[in-house]
Amino acid sequence: MNLNKLKPAWRQFLLQNSMELADEQEILFIIGQEDFWSIKVPRLIANIIMVIVLVICFQGG
Repeated sequence: MNLNKLKPAWRQFLLQNSMELADEQEILFIIGQEDFWSIKVPRLIANIIMVIVLVICFQGG
C-alpha cells in the first residue's frame, strides 16, 4: 500500500488542527477566571425559574 499520496493531506490536517501547548499554570489561570456573579447566578436564576414553571404546569389537581 503506497501512502505517499496522502502525505500532503496529512501535513495540511496537522497544520489546521495544531494548537500551541499550554503549560499547567496557564490552564489553571484560565480556569480560575470564572467569576461567581457572572457565571453561577444567572444559571441559578434560570434553574429556579424552570423549577417554578414545572411545578405550576405539572401540579396535580
